Amino acid sequence: MVYIPPVENVDRLIAYLMTDLSNNQLKSFKKKFELGSCAPFATMLELVIKKPPKDYIGKSHAYIRREEEKAGRDDAFIIIDEQVIKKDAVWYVERFAEKDEVDDGEAVSTNVLWEGLIKTECLALSYVNYSIANMTLVEDLELDMPAPENYVQDAVIECGGLDMKEFSYDQPAFIIAWPGEFEETTDPDILSNFAPDPDRVGRLKEDVAKAVGVKSEWSFISDPDEKRVKMPDGSTKKVPKGSVSLQQKFDPEFPWPPYKWPEESL
Repeated sequence: MVYIPPVENVDRLIAYLMTDLSNNQLKSFKKKFELGSCAPFATMLELVIKKPPKDYIGKSHAYIRREEEKAGRDDAFIIIDEQVIKKDAVWYVERFAEKDEVDDGEAVSTNVLWEGLIKTECLALSYVNYSIANMTLVEDLELDMPAPENYVQDAVIECGGLDMKEFSYDQPAFIIAWPGEFEETTDPDILSNFAPDPDRVGRLKEDVAKAVGVKSEWSFISDPDEKRVKMPDGSTKKVPKGSVSLQQKFDPEFPWPPYKWPEESL
């Protein structure tokens, strides 16, 4: 058995639908978001698409940000408006500028709302980058500093032009392979491609990899830390002696089950 840990504890943001979309338009938005989030196999972010409270309609994003905070919701949120049709992008509304940002000359006041128009396919990756401080929304906006209140964003944020379809082929799968499902090598020509130099590397057998939706590639190999693994039905299974941990890549072309949006989402 090849054990691929299920995706758990995925961050979830509220997305307020502030414009009328046809069923086809909403489906198109969801498909583009799913592509950028690698949703069927390596979900990076989830959205709960909701109709906004009545008092949000026609109000500024700053007003909505303050109301969200009053309700105890400090996380970033998404605004889906006519820009999803015009520019294939949505608003990522983060937070108001902090005093130290004003003192450092990044914003004219703490009334500056950090928000950006992000290409739908790039939304999940942008969020991950901001969350782990790989980069910031402020950097992505490329504004002249100090940023004024109600600044105008020059261009849609597009993850530096990254092709999200190609990106999906690079997503790692950290797996545990049972004895008989993998092969090892100590071939120095293969080992020379790794640093630091390993004593051995391993990969899933081609037929096994194809059956579980990953690509067979040589990888660092180690003994698994887990003694038991949790199965999708909630049961646990003992990891047999001789199993290994290794990293492969997901195959986006595998017939993955359709992604299930949160039940409370439109």
